[in-house]
Amino acid sequence: MTITEFEDRILRQQPTAAAHYDDQYFTGGWRDAGNNYSLETRRAIEARNPALIKETFQPARVLDLGCGPGALMHLLWELGVDVEGIDFAESSRQLATPEVRDRIAVGNVTDPTLKPANAFDLVISREVLEHLTVLEVKKAVANMVRMTSKFIYVTTRFHPSPANLLDFNQHDDLDPTHITLLNKDLLRLMFVLEGCRSRPDLEAKMDWGGKGRVLVLEKVAEAQ
Repeated sequence: MTITEFEDRILRQQPTAAAHYDDQYFTGGWRDAGNNYSLETRRAIEARNPALIKETFQPARVLDLGCGPGALMHLLWELGVDVEGIDFAESSRQLATPEVRDRIAVGNVTDPTLKPANAFDLVISREVLEHLTVLEVKKAVANMVRMTSKFIYVTTRFHPSPANLLDFNQHDDLDPTHITLLNKDLLRLMFVLEGCRSRPDLEAKMDWGGKGRVLVLEKVAEAQ
């Protein structure tokens, strides 16, 4: 992909409206193998992940950015983790369990006014960035770095075979709202340019499923 092609594709991208992420999106039967966002379904899918998050990062305060109905938040809450969430779909709060519902703020993951700087020692954003335009990803990355004082833990779907650093897919077969599947190195670079350093040791620990979709960053400098 040339720089001109990259620019053109970025400028043509359109965000997905919040209204798309309704009850049917999160709990409907359209997903493969019944992979919906009910708490017990997510508990089985998450498996050891909540405990691994607590063990690996030992966080005092956690933010789940793009938390959906808060299933991971609930599982971390069960482990005694102080966790908050942000999601721009009102249905996320409506579908969340009573234990975490009031800990979810409805807003955009790119909004720098929702939470104070350095308010969390771990910011999590899992399976979120593929739903954003490239320009939104850039803003979300900056926002994650702003809000964390230490670690960022990201999972997302990457381009499986990018031709170069700029190459990105705009769809996959799983979800029509997956509009940005970046080159993994490009996403890592975005975090580095905001003042982070890669933590491959922690990435290996968190990628216990061996899917290659994990990034872990440690904040080492204030973004300028």
